[in-house]
Amino acid sequence: MGAWNYLTLGAQELDEFLFSPFQQAIGKAEWERIQQQIRYYEYYNGKQHVHPHTGQLVKAEDLPRPTGLDYDPTRYTTNYFKTFIQRKSRWQMGGKHTVNVTAKMIDPPEEQAAPDYTPLPEQEKENKRAEGYEQLLRQLWKENKMREKLLQAARDRLIAGRVGCKIVFNPRTGKIHWVFRPDYEIFPVYSDDDFEELIAVHFVHAFERANKVFYRKQTFSLENGECFIEEADYTEDLKLEQVITSKSPLGTDFIPVVLFPMSDLSGSEGLSTEAEDIKQQTDVLNQLNEDAIDSLKFEMFSMTALINVPEGTSNKLQIAPGSVLELAGGLTDGQTPEIKKVEGGFRWKDAYKDTYNRIKGALHEITGIPNIVPDELNFGGLNGEALHLLFHSIISETEEHWLIWQERLQELHEKTVKYLQARLNEPNFAYNKEVVRLIGNDYDNEIKFALPLPDNRKELVDLLTVETASGFESIAGAMRRLGVENVKSKQQEIDNEKKSRMKMFDPYNEGNGEPETPEDEESTEDNEPHAL
Repeated sequence: MGAWNYLTLGAQELDEFLFSPFQQAIGKAEWERIQQQIRYYEYYNGKQHVHPHTGQLVKAEDLPRPTGLDYDPTRYTTNYFKTFIQRKSRWQMGGKHTVNVTAKMIDPPEEQAAPDYTPLPEQEKENKRAEGYEQLLRQLWKENKMREKLLQAARDRLIAGRVGCKIVFNPRTGKIHWVFRPDYEIFPVYSDDDFEELIAVHFVHAFERANKVFYRKQTFSLENGECFIEEADYTEDLKLEQVITSKSPLGTDFIPVVLFPMSDLSGSEGLSTEAEDIKQQTDVLNQLNEDAIDSLKFEMFSMTALINVPEGTSNKLQIAPGSVLELAGGLTDGQTPEIKKVEGGFRWKDAYKDTYNRIKGALHEITGIPNIVPDELNFGGLNGEALHLLFHSIISETEEHWLIWQERLQELHEKTVKYLQARLNEPNFAYNKEVVRLIGNDYDNEIKFALPLPDNRKELVDLLTVETASGFESIAGAMRRLGVENVKSKQQEIDNEKKSRMKMFDPYNEGNGEPETPEDEESTEDNEPHAL
């Protein structure tokens, strides 16, 4: 975003650059979307004041002195906008999320429940497929540092209302990369009959080279069921500079892009209305703090009133601790010279505090983040249920956001596996080809989201112990709910330990007990009768 000047391109130029004539009707709306989103990013980075001459957002110290004032008013930034965006993103993506793939039940359930159950070949193949698929997804998450990237993507999504992810295959390393990009670089094109079907996606970002601004445009388009890619650089006046990738088939029947929107109503996508609400409240808090600091200055440094004094006396007055001014002369027209200090009474303090708290409380209401200070809780520790009740609002909103993340991450996984299946013949391939082939057309998977709350594992273990003992839950199901990554491997490990302990304490086990010492063997031989 550093080189992007959102006042450089006009709406008409942007339309001609990106869209076909049929789609130019939405050019103005797209341009306004980009402008607003970039302003939100500028606001997030601390530019929370509007320059009176240019109308652009600037930092507080870059504002000129307003006309008509003989003093520099305080310029202050309370970046609650950034604070609340970060807090909400941590609620959504701060927990340790996991990916699970459940094998489908091919063998009848009554046979699987039998003590001597042995999976049939088809069930064994399905178990192997699900296990390999799950390990592949976990490998992809680890390689792409998803815990870090999901936090960043959640912030982009809250600021702009949407974030996108490109699926890129590196032919040199044979690895898949998930590249998240902010929404102001993304221009999606949907089909006429289905709003959810992407038929093209344009990525545009600005960069500098030799002190000149260039725009790189990468386009994925779907034509006759086949995806094509093209990439080129353009000058600042939108003339072709160089072709990086000429239009060529990608080898897939889908666009390798997944968009993560944030929609409050059906059919609404684009700008984040919540970001605008947070921005408005933050503007008021900034103004309140600036006025309060200026008022405090005037209250602390009171005005000096010189009454009935000779002309020019104020020029002799020195503003310094302990300074003294001598006024010569007596009565002037029957009046006595007088010096007074005009002191304030700080009568605005209570009204200011009440207003500030109400606006700050509105911020918490808008974002759903509870206005709770842990130090003010005058009671002991909280169990898991009490924490969920205390943070019910933000937990409910976070789970609502997870619905969108769940669907889009599953789409990301499906498209990634399809992409890998189309690249099986590449000379460099960093993944198990047998596993990728075995996945076939079954891309079902599930993301287990976790709240960033204190670990209540003990309570969960107690609950699962009761459920398994009562027959309401299986051991494998309990392990999955506890977050065990490889349930089958863990069960085998537990079984092996049980068998080892049973063997150790088995009185009929030949290897049990202490081995006989040489002394014992000699004494035994001495006690035996010697042959004649």
